[in-house]
Amino acid sequence: MKITSKFSDSENSVYLDKISKSIKDLNSTATDSLHFVEQMVSLSALLSSFDRNLGNSFPAIDENAQDPTYFIAAFFDTKNIAEALWVYRIVRSLTRYILLSDRFYETGNDRYALLSKQVRKSVNELLQSSERNAQHLSYSINYSLEQFSAFWKFEQIIKRRILENYTFSYTEIRHFNLSKSSDASLVYARVLDAKLPSFNENVGLILHYNQALLDIQDDWEDIQDDVQEDMPNIFVMAAVDNNIPYNRIKKSRQDMIRKIVLRATNSPRGPVSRLVNELQASSKSVSIPEKFAFLKFLSDRYANTLRRKISSANF
Repeated sequence: MKITSKFSDSENSVYLDKISKSIKDLNSTATDSLHFVEQMVSLSALLSSFDRNLGNSFPAIDENAQDPTYFIAAFFDTKNIAEALWVYRIVRSLTRYILLSDRFYETGNDRYALLSKQVRKSVNELLQSSERNAQHLSYSINYSLEQFSAFWKFEQIIKRRILENYTFSYTEIRHFNLSKSSDASLVYARVLDAKLPSFNENVGLILHYNQALLDIQDDWEDIQDDVQEDMPNIFVMAAVDNNIPYNRIKKSRQDMIRKIVLRATNSPRGPVSRLVNELQASSKSVSIPEKFAFLKFLSDRYANTLRRKISSANF
Protein backbone atom coordinates (compact mmCIF):
# COMPACT_ATOMS: atom_id res chain seq x y z
CA MET A 1 0.00 0.00 0.00
CA LYS A 2 1.51 3.32 -1.07
CA ILE A 3 1.77 6.12 1.46
CA THR A 4 0.93 9.50 -0.05
CA SER A 5 0.95 13.08 1.18
CA LYS A 6 1.60 16.53 -0.28
CA PHE A 7 5.23 16.51 0.82
CA SER A 8 8.16 15.71 -1.42
CA ASP A 9 9.62 12.20 -1.33
CA SER A 10 12.48 13.35 0.89
CA GLU A 11 10.10 15.12 3.28
CA ASN A 12 7.89 12.02 3.32
CA SER A 13 10.89 9.93 4.28
CA VAL A 14 11.81 12.27 7.15
CA TYR A 15 8.27 12.24 8.54
CA LEU A 16 7.90 8.49 8.19
CA ASP A 17 11.18 8.02 10.05
CA LYS A 18 9.92 10.29 12.84
CA ILE A 19 6.59 8.45 13.00
CA SER A 20 8.38 5.10 13.03
CA LYS A 21 10.62 6.23 15.91
CA SER A 22 7.65 7.67 17.81
CA ILE A 23 5.63 4.46 17.55
CA LYS A 24 8.64 2.42 18.71
CA ASP A 25 9.08 4.74 21.69
CA LEU A 26 5.37 4.35 22.37
CA ASN A 27 5.67 0.57 22.32
CA SER A 28 8.50 0.71 24.84
CA THR A 29 6.38 2.75 27.30
CA ALA A 30 3.20 0.66 26.94
CA THR A 31 3.26 -0.28 30.63
CA ASP A 32 3.72 3.31 31.84
CA SER A 33 0.42 5.13 31.31
CA LEU A 34 1.82 8.64 31.96
CA HIS A 35 4.67 8.31 29.45
CA PHE A 36 2.40 6.47 27.05
CA VAL A 37 -0.06 9.39 26.95
CA GLU A 38 2.82 11.87 26.54
CA GLN A 39 4.09 9.85 23.57
CA MET A 40 0.55 9.76 22.14
CA VAL A 41 0.43 13.56 22.14
CA SER A 42 3.76 13.71 20.29
CA LEU A 43 2.61 11.09 17.78
CA SER A 44 -0.67 12.93 17.21
CA ALA A 45 1.23 16.09 16.25
CA LEU A 46 3.44 14.12 13.83
CA LEU A 47 0.49 12.41 12.17
CA SER A 48 -1.40 15.67 11.81
CA SER A 49 1.59 17.39 10.20
CA PHE A 50 2.29 14.48 7.86
CA ASP A 51 -1.29 13.97 6.73
CA ARG A 52 -1.71 17.31 4.99
CA ASN A 53 -3.76 15.72 2.22
CA LEU A 54 -6.81 16.20 4.44
CA GLY A 55 -6.19 19.93 4.54
CA ASN A 56 -6.75 22.39 7.39
CA SER A 57 -10.13 23.79 6.37
CA PHE A 58 -11.77 22.98 9.70
CA PRO A 59 -9.22 23.68 12.46
CA ALA A 60 -11.80 23.68 15.27
CA ILE A 61 -13.29 20.42 13.99
CA ASP A 62 -10.00 18.71 13.22
CA GLU A 63 -8.61 19.51 16.67
CA ASN A 64 -11.01 16.83 17.92
CA ALA A 65 -10.32 14.45 15.02
CA GLN A 66 -6.63 13.77 15.61
CA ASP A 67 -6.82 10.95 18.15
CA PRO A 68 -3.96 8.54 17.30
CA THR A 69 -5.59 5.61 19.16
CA TYR A 70 -6.70 3.87 15.98
CA PHE A 71 -3.31 4.36 14.32
CA ILE A 72 -1.62 2.82 17.35
CA ALA A 73 -4.03 -0.13 17.44
CA ALA A 74 -3.46 -0.77 13.73
CA PHE A 75 0.32 -0.61 14.03
CA PHE A 76 0.53 -2.75 17.16
CA ASP A 77 -1.48 -5.45 15.37
CA THR A 78 -0.01 -5.28 11.84
CA LYS A 79 3.47 -3.76 12.45
CA ASN A 80 2.84 -1.93 9.17
CA ILE A 81 2.97 1.89 9.12
CA ALA A 82 1.22 2.09 5.75
CA GLU A 83 -1.73 0.06 7.05
CA ALA A 84 -1.83 2.13 10.23
CA LEU A 85 -1.81 5.40 8.28
CA TRP A 86 -4.64 4.15 6.08
CA VAL A 87 -6.71 3.36 9.17
CA TYR A 88 -5.84 6.74 10.70
CA ARG A 89 -6.93 8.63 7.59
CA ILE A 90 -10.25 6.81 7.25
CA VAL A 91 -11.09 7.21 10.94
CA ARG A 92 -10.03 10.85 10.94
CA SER A 93 -12.28 11.57 7.93
CA LEU A 94 -15.20 9.73 9.54
CA THR A 95 -14.68 11.69 12.75
CA ARG A 96 -14.72 14.88 10.72
CA TYR A 97 -17.99 13.80 9.09
CA ILE A 98 -19.64 13.09 12.44
CA LEU A 99 -18.42 16.32 14.04
CA LEU A 100 -19.65 18.38 11.08
CA SER A 101 -23.00 16.61 11.17
CA ASP A 102 -23.16 17.22 14.91
CA ARG A 103 -22.63 20.94 14.36
CA PHE A 104 -25.41 20.95 11.77
CA TYR A 105 -27.89 19.39 14.21
CA GLU A 106 -26.79 21.79 16.96
CA THR A 107 -26.92 24.98 14.89
CA GLY A 108 -29.21 24.25 11.94
CA ASN A 109 -26.58 25.84 9.66
CA ASP A 110 -26.88 24.16 6.25
CA ARG A 111 -23.20 24.85 5.54
CA TYR A 112 -22.25 22.10 8.01
CA ALA A 113 -24.65 19.67 6.33
CA LEU A 114 -23.11 20.39 2.93
CA LEU A 115 -19.57 20.01 4.24
CA SER A 116 -20.39 16.74 5.97
CA LYS A 117 -21.85 15.33 2.74
CA GLN A 118 -18.66 16.28 0.90
CA VAL A 119 -16.53 14.51 3.51
CA ARG A 120 -18.73 11.42 3.38
CA LYS A 121 -18.48 11.32 -0.41
CA SER A 122 -14.69 11.55 -0.25
CA VAL A 123 -14.58 8.67 2.26
CA ASN A 124 -16.71 6.48 -0.02
CA GLU A 125 -14.50 7.31 -3.00
CA LEU A 126 -11.37 6.44 -1.04
CA LEU A 127 -12.84 3.13 0.08
CA GLN A 128 -14.04 2.23 -3.41
CA SER A 129 -10.54 2.83 -4.76
CA SER A 130 -8.95 0.64 -2.08
CA GLU A 131 -7.92 -2.96 -2.45
CA ARG A 132 -10.71 -5.52 -2.54
CA ASN A 133 -10.60 -6.44 1.14
CA ALA A 134 -11.55 -2.86 2.10
CA GLN A 135 -14.14 -1.98 -0.54
CA HIS A 136 -16.99 -3.56 1.42
CA LEU A 137 -16.35 -0.96 4.13
CA SER A 138 -18.15 1.71 2.09
CA TYR A 139 -21.41 -0.23 2.49
CA SER A 140 -20.70 -1.30 6.05
CA ILE A 141 -19.85 2.24 7.14
CA ASN A 142 -22.87 3.74 5.42
CA TYR A 143 -25.05 1.32 7.39
CA SER A 144 -23.21 2.12 10.63
CA LEU A 145 -23.57 5.86 10.10
CA GLU A 146 -27.31 5.43 9.60
CA GLN A 147 -27.44 3.58 12.92
CA PHE A 148 -25.52 6.33 14.69
CA SER A 149 -27.64 9.10 13.14
CA ALA A 150 -30.47 8.15 15.50
CA PHE A 151 -28.40 9.77 18.26
CA TRP A 152 -28.95 13.27 16.87
CA LYS A 153 -32.73 12.88 17.13
CA PHE A 154 -32.30 11.56 20.65
CA GLU A 155 -30.11 14.56 21.50
CA GLN A 156 -32.87 16.92 20.41
CA ILE A 157 -35.32 15.10 22.71
CA ILE A 158 -32.91 15.52 25.64
CA LYS A 159 -32.50 19.20 24.76
CA ARG A 160 -36.26 19.77 24.90
CA ARG A 161 -36.45 18.02 28.27
CA ILE A 162 -33.63 20.15 29.65
CA LEU A 163 -35.48 23.31 28.61
CA GLU A 164 -38.56 21.96 30.39
CA ASN A 165 -36.56 21.56 33.65
CA TYR A 166 -36.86 17.79 33.41
CA THR A 167 -35.13 15.81 36.19
CA PHE A 168 -32.80 13.13 34.82
CA SER A 169 -32.16 9.80 36.49
CA TYR A 170 -28.76 8.14 36.57
CA THR A 171 -29.96 5.62 33.98
CA GLU A 172 -30.91 8.44 31.59
CA ILE A 173 -27.59 10.23 32.08
CA ARG A 174 -25.70 6.99 31.48
CA HIS A 175 -27.76 6.15 28.39
CA PHE A 176 -27.16 9.60 26.91
CA ASN A 177 -23.40 9.35 27.43
CA LEU A 178 -23.15 5.86 25.95
CA SER A 179 -25.34 6.82 22.99
CA LYS A 180 -23.22 9.90 22.31
CA SER A 181 -20.01 7.86 22.33
CA SER A 182 -21.37 4.94 20.28
CA ASP A 183 -19.70 6.26 17.11
CA ALA A 184 -16.54 4.53 18.40
CA SER A 185 -18.05 1.05 18.39
CA LEU A 186 -20.59 1.51 15.57
CA VAL A 187 -18.40 3.34 13.05
CA TYR A 188 -14.67 3.61 13.76
CA ALA A 189 -14.32 0.06 15.06
CA ARG A 190 -15.63 -1.21 11.71
CA VAL A 191 -12.45 0.12 10.10
CA LEU A 192 -10.29 -1.88 12.51
CA ASP A 193 -12.48 -4.93 12.02
CA ALA A 194 -11.87 -4.80 8.26
CA LYS A 195 -8.09 -4.41 8.51
CA LEU A 196 -6.76 -6.00 11.71
CA PRO A 197 -6.32 -9.77 12.10
CA SER A 198 -6.56 -9.70 15.92
CA PHE A 199 -9.59 -7.43 16.22
CA ASN A 200 -12.70 -8.72 17.98
CA GLU A 201 -15.89 -7.13 19.31
CA ASN A 202 -14.44 -6.78 22.81
CA VAL A 203 -11.91 -4.32 21.40
CA GLY A 204 -14.86 -2.30 20.09
CA LEU A 205 -16.35 -2.30 23.60
CA ILE A 206 -13.18 -0.83 25.12
CA LEU A 207 -13.06 1.81 22.39
CA HIS A 208 -16.66 2.68 23.26
CA TYR A 209 -15.92 2.99 27.00
CA ASN A 210 -12.86 5.14 26.34
CA GLN A 211 -14.80 7.44 24.03
CA ALA A 212 -17.50 7.73 26.70
CA LEU A 213 -14.85 8.84 29.22
CA LEU A 214 -13.43 11.37 26.74
CA ASP A 215 -16.94 12.71 26.08
CA ILE A 216 -17.40 13.24 29.83
CA GLN A 217 -14.16 15.23 29.84
CA ASP A 218 -15.43 17.31 26.91
CA ASP A 219 -18.65 18.00 28.82
CA TRP A 220 -16.61 19.06 31.86
CA GLU A 221 -14.74 21.59 29.71
CA ASP A 222 -17.81 22.79 27.78
CA ILE A 223 -20.29 23.46 30.61
CA GLN A 224 -20.67 27.19 29.98
CA ASP A 225 -20.78 26.86 26.17
CA ASP A 226 -23.37 24.08 26.35
CA VAL A 227 -25.61 26.08 28.68
CA GLN A 228 -25.29 29.13 26.43
CA GLU A 229 -26.38 27.01 23.42
CA ASP A 230 -28.88 24.88 25.40
CA MET A 231 -27.07 21.69 24.42
CA PRO A 232 -27.15 18.49 26.53
CA ASN A 233 -24.27 18.14 28.96
CA ILE A 234 -24.19 15.37 31.55
CA PHE A 235 -22.82 17.68 34.28
CA VAL A 236 -25.76 20.01 33.72
CA MET A 237 -28.15 17.04 33.58
CA ALA A 238 -26.72 15.80 36.87
CA ALA A 239 -27.03 19.26 38.46
CA VAL A 240 -30.69 19.44 37.44
CA ASP A 241 -31.04 15.95 38.94
CA ASN A 242 -30.01 17.57 42.24
CA ASN A 243 -33.12 19.75 42.04
CA ILE A 244 -31.49 22.86 40.58
CA PRO A 245 -33.92 23.96 37.83
CA TYR A 246 -32.25 24.46 34.47
CA ASN A 247 -33.87 27.88 34.05
CA ARG A 248 -32.04 28.98 37.21
CA ILE A 249 -28.73 27.79 35.78
CA LYS A 250 -29.49 29.45 32.45
CA LYS A 251 -30.31 32.81 34.06
CA SER A 252 -27.17 32.87 36.18
CA ARG A 253 -24.25 35.16 35.40
CA GLN A 254 -21.80 33.61 32.93
CA ASP A 255 -19.06 33.51 35.54
CA MET A 256 -21.39 31.63 37.92
CA ILE A 257 -22.78 28.93 35.61
CA ARG A 258 -19.78 26.63 35.90
CA LYS A 259 -19.57 27.09 39.68
CA ILE A 260 -23.26 26.29 40.18
CA VAL A 261 -23.10 23.16 38.04
CA LEU A 262 -19.85 21.80 39.45
CA ARG A 263 -20.84 22.56 43.04
CA ALA A 264 -23.86 20.31 42.50
CA THR A 265 -21.92 17.50 40.80
CA ASN A 266 -18.53 17.23 42.53
CA SER A 267 -19.58 14.51 44.97
CA PRO A 268 -17.69 11.20 44.64
CA ARG A 269 -21.10 9.54 45.09
CA GLY A 270 -22.81 11.69 42.44
CA PRO A 271 -24.07 10.37 39.09
CA VAL A 272 -21.08 11.57 37.04
CA SER A 273 -18.53 10.01 39.40
CA ARG A 274 -20.64 6.85 39.47
CA LEU A 275 -20.62 6.74 35.67
CA VAL A 276 -16.83 7.23 35.50
CA ASN A 277 -16.35 4.36 37.97
CA GLU A 278 -18.72 2.13 36.03
CA LEU A 279 -17.00 2.78 32.70
CA GLN A 280 -13.58 2.04 34.18
CA ALA A 281 -14.83 -1.15 35.83
CA SER A 282 -16.50 -2.24 32.58
CA SER A 283 -13.23 -1.76 30.72
CA LYS A 284 -11.34 -3.84 33.28
CA SER A 285 -13.84 -6.69 33.02
CA VAL A 286 -13.51 -7.17 29.25
CA SER A 287 -10.91 -9.56 27.86
CA ILE A 288 -9.02 -8.36 24.77
CA PRO A 289 -5.95 -9.54 22.81
CA GLU A 290 -2.65 -8.46 24.35
CA LYS A 291 -1.85 -6.30 21.32
CA PHE A 292 -4.64 -3.95 22.37
CA ALA A 293 -3.85 -3.93 26.10
CA PHE A 294 -2.87 -0.25 25.87
CA LEU A 295 -6.57 0.58 25.50
CA LYS A 296 -7.14 -0.49 29.10
CA PHE A 297 -4.25 1.71 30.27
CA LEU A 298 -6.02 4.58 28.55
CA SER A 299 -9.29 3.72 30.31
CA ASP A 300 -7.55 4.02 33.68
CA ARG A 301 -5.81 7.22 32.66
CA TYR A 302 -9.01 8.89 31.44
CA ALA A 303 -11.00 7.78 34.49
CA ASN A 304 -8.35 8.92 36.99
CA THR A 305 -8.01 12.28 35.26
CA LEU A 306 -11.78 12.81 35.43
CA ARG A 307 -11.92 11.88 39.10
CA ARG A 308 -9.21 14.44 39.89
CA LYS A 309 -11.09 17.13 37.97
CA ILE A 310 -14.41 16.35 39.62
CA SER A 311 -12.96 16.18 43.15
CA SER A 312 -10.95 19.40 42.70
CA ALA A 313 -14.03 21.42 41.72
CA ASN A 314 -14.53 22.89 45.18
CA PHE A 315 -15.89 26.39 45.54
